[in-house]
Amino acid sequence: MDKGGSLVSKTAIVYGAGQTGRGYAARYLQESGYQIIFIEKNDQLVQRLNEDKHYEIHFYHKDRTPIIINDFRVYNLEEGLRTFLLEADLIITSVGEENLHEVATSLAKHLSEDEVPQLLTCENGINPARVLKQTLQKNMNTGKDFATSQTAVFCSTVDINSTRLDILSQNETYFPYDSDGFNGTLDFAGAVPITNFENFLKRKIYTYNCLAGLISYLGYVKGYRIYSEAANDPEISKIMNRLLDDLNPALADYFDISLEEQQGFSQRALVKFKDELILDYVIKNGRAARRKLGTTERIYAPYKILKERGYNTEIMTLVAGAALTYLEMIEYEGEDYMPAKELSKILNLDDQDEFVRQAVDYYYQIKNKEQLQLLDLL
Repeated sequence: MDKGGSLVSKTAIVYGAGQTGRGYAARYLQESGYQIIFIEKNDQLVQRLNEDKHYEIHFYHKDRTPIIINDFRVYNLEEGLRTFLLEADLIITSVGEENLHEVATSLAKHLSEDEVPQLLTCENGINPARVLKQTLQKNMNTGKDFATSQTAVFCSTVDINSTRLDILSQNETYFPYDSDGFNGTLDFAGAVPITNFENFLKRKIYTYNCLAGLISYLGYVKGYRIYSEAANDPEISKIMNRLLDDLNPALADYFDISLEEQQGFSQRALVKFKDELILDYVIKNGRAARRKLGTTERIYAPYKILKERGYNTEIMTLVAGAALTYLEMIEYEGEDYMPAKELSKILNLDDQDEFVRQAVDYYYQIKNKEQLQLLDLL
């Protein structure tokens, strides 16, 4: 409080007013007393937020009262943002790791290196905070060690389709953050400081995101729309269990933790993904398939860990084949598509590499099956 007894206002900038920025980050910010400023490049979303001036966050299990998010401001990415950025005590990103360069460009355009406040990324990736910091250093031509932290998002959020802005969310109160990159202590309810956060993110990606990729891409090729329905499909459920028989001990060895701890971690993921009250969509979870097929991501990295320890890898190559099918249908739309060339380019591997060959073989098997039975492919 200030000397006059009134509450001292804190201001947070949120780059990205999509489902995570609007429905996850904003909830923690409002509950912690921050004034929120959204920066968003989608003109329609900017217009709606400016017109409606509020929206609601509802919860899947109706286990808490909906939260009204209001008293925020919103600006387009292209606007003159210096005045607003100078107000910020904290800048949060929720744009997708592949778009962090746009945030870095915006910050470098409007601020000097000494004016950049605490940064916090809410992205999937092995170390999105490092990506943002290094890109910002490059854009500003400086070696300054910006305070750049990160969190891992365990919360599902979706738009409520019958509304303009409302969100449906889990009542998630766990907010782990990288204490090594944070200047001070994060004042969010449920904030948990974690050291060696890159290792923490790797474990999440190789477990939660690996299973999410399996459900998304196998669910897509089986024709599912609703995510939990795909997760509960008997074939997909059996394939997940079969994968975890090998993946859990492989990851326990890789991260030097007990098998019991890793099994508990993966079981929590399964419970979440199979919860039929959590509405989420296969196509949403599969987006950015090119990035998710990358070397450090949820398919290839677990494949390498399994292979190096002598475990069966065919499920991961099947998922890669399904991801190639998704990529073709979502991004190519009838254009010439060469899956071997595409995957080789993504992974910087020869098209005769074992992983590439097996994944492409599964791609063609999936494409050529009129009645797809996944278990018959394994």
